Amino acid sequence: MGFGGTFFAMRNTWLALCVLAAPAVAQSAVDSVQIVTRDIPNFWRAYDLAAGKDSAERVRIFETVYLQPGSPGLRDWMRVRLMNPDTVRARMAAAGWPKARLDSLPPDSVKKVTAPFYARSAAEELLRAVAHYPRYYATVRATTLSVDTNSRVTQGIRRGLTRLAALYPEARFPNIYFLIGTLSTGGTTAQSGMLIGTEQSASDLATPLDELPDWARKNMPNHTFASLVVLVVHEAVHTQQKPAPPGQRDNLLRHALGEGIADFLAELAVGPRAVKQPREIYGAAHEHDVWVDFQDEMQGGDSTIRTWMYNGMVPPDKNHGAVDIGYWVGYRIAGAYYARATDKRAAIRELLELRDAEAILRASGYAP
Repeated sequence: MGFGGTFFAMRNTWLALCVLAAPAVAQSAVDSVQIVTRDIPNFWRAYDLAAGKDSAERVRIFETVYLQPGSPGLRDWMRVRLMNPDTVRARMAAAGWPKARLDSLPPDSVKKVTAPFYARSAAEELLRAVAHYPRYYATVRATTLSVDTNSRVTQGIRRGLTRLAALYPEARFPNIYFLIGTLSTGGTTAQSGMLIGTEQSASDLATPLDELPDWARKNMPNHTFASLVVLVVHEAVHTQQKPAPPGQRDNLLRHALGEGIADFLAELAVGPRAVKQPREIYGAAHEHDVWVDFQDEMQGGDSTIRTWMYNGMVPPDKNHGAVDIGYWVGYRIAGAYYARATDKRAAIRELLELRDAEAILRASGYAP
């Protein structure tokens, strides 16, 4: 049967036992989670109202119709994914708000001062994306508006979270916010909860991709509504992961494990993706070569990390074979660690805590 067959048979048996063992705990962790979609119709309302207006008016409409009335998730989304930080810093300094002055204010005052700068830049970035990819946005509109009525998505998410909570009974999940962004992010987490870039998971075989950059054309066919459940559960794993202990190096190995563990546990809870991603296909076909390169570079910092992960804009000859291939290496290490563990529940806890990335690697025995 080999490692893959043995692992998946073991996974299914373990999952069944976990769901039977802790249904009440798992369900209670999920019942309070809200799936918030109200920002999506506001985006499309702004989109319609801004059509044909001049540049300044379009920015004003997106600020007042989409961004300013936004949910807590959208307010975080502006800060972590929409606004251009360089633009915001320059404008704030010109307006008399250099960093030193902001640092002297209490947090609530900082939020009040920065909010209009964030909203303006976020509106500009959204309008830039819509202008660059007009047919893509127009085509995915109906799909993005159907999130809350698509029971396969909403019920699938709740089932996936319930199974994840059964695997890790200490789990407590924040709210899930479905939002519209600039095609830059499928999902992330912030203080408000899980933030999902719905426009990036709303394509289908009829969606025009020719406007998109090369990395997006290759990856968008895998980013469909069918993939939303595993994406949300992946982000839910991130909300359970612990910060790096003091003294732990922030290097490629730790980043790859952080994302790979989220992929692995999401698959453990939900099952494999319906369509394999390019990194899975390339990784499986070149596992030894990828591992040799990874070993040589796994202690590297930011510049190294960016060639292995979050690397859609990196030239193909410098991204180690596929976009986000570092996720796949981390996933394989996590799977090997779990397969070797005799106490599966403890193994999941150890993966989530990730107190020592190098110890996890050694204990995994991963060496293709």
